[in-house]
Amino acid sequence: KLSRLATVSCLTWSTCSVQQKHYKTLLVVPLMIKIKILFPYGATLKKLDLQFTFLTTEDHCQLVQRCPNLEVLEVRDVIGDRGLEVVARTCKKLQRLRVERGDDDQGGLEDEQGRVTQVGLMAVAEGCPDLEYWAVHVSDITNAALEAIGAFSKNLNDFRLVLLDREVHITELPLDNGVRALLRGCTKLRRFAFYVRPGALSDIGLSYVGEFGKTVRYMLLGNAGGSDDGLLAFARGCPSLQKLELRSCCFSERALAVAALQLKSLRYLWVQGYKASPTGTDLMAMVRPFWNIEFIAPNQDEPCPEGQAQILAYYSLAGARTDCPHSVIPLYPSVGS
Repeated sequence: KLSRLATVSCLTWSTCSVQQKHYKTLLVVPLMIKIKILFPYGATLKKLDLQFTFLTTEDHCQLVQRCPNLEVLEVRDVIGDRGLEVVARTCKKLQRLRVERGDDDQGGLEDEQGRVTQVGLMAVAEGCPDLEYWAVHVSDITNAALEAIGAFSKNLNDFRLVLLDREVHITELPLDNGVRALLRGCTKLRRFAFYVRPGALSDIGLSYVGEFGKTVRYMLLGNAGGSDDGLLAFARGCPSLQKLELRSCCFSERALAVAALQLKSLRYLWVQGYKASPTGTDLMAMVRPFWNIEFIAPNQDEPCPEGQAQILAYYSLAGARTDCPHSVIPLYPSVGS
């Protein structure tokens, strides 16, 4: 029975193979199924993965509104604000929502409505109170949208937001107050990723992340802060933070080393893109027992993405790695020490 359907794998335009499982889920492969075939069975579905389809915004709306019992939904941002508003009205049991970035060149398949902004975020926050996991790529954002997530998404334990670079103008920056409200309201949050553009999270906002991110254990921040002062203010908080990843930041090696020492629960640090010195000497300020520090300098034979220097630091009882490629320099402990 299709109520037990796990996977639909389309082989040709007219034939498909159906594999039955003991749980209710559905994977739709691009353009191979007449979407209306699925409508009678929508109410039986608990998981729906549309990431690899070429459905339009309207197709998403037509399908999702027939799936009131969804618990997991994975889509691309072509679903748009209109599609997310349908999700908010229909999927009251939704626990996991993933909105990935769509292909920017799909021959016009992504219509003008296929963009996710603060409108869709606010609708989902208010309409899907059981969300525990939410990863979303947005084209525009406001503080009010983040405040709505903090006010209504009380069960969130994993939230990840990426602000895309498609739009030149963003409605409201910085997002400091919104981030503060989100972290204050989502008290169950354990994983937090916030990858934005320069100016979207100031030093003040970074200090809010440290002050109110008390339960967060994993964090990824992109283009966050404006100076070393913001990083150091952040590091005075986050008492539970064990794993930190920073992308495209403006911090000095000295500030990164001091921050690593201040974050008492930190077990792993990965920084890609910062104010690097040729040798990484200032990173030695974070030396401690069993703390491995590896430096990847830019512009070597095997450069980092976009020529950015990287730092990888982590606790290890095994000592320095002996299998590093020549582009990776073990700073501490040095090989052979």
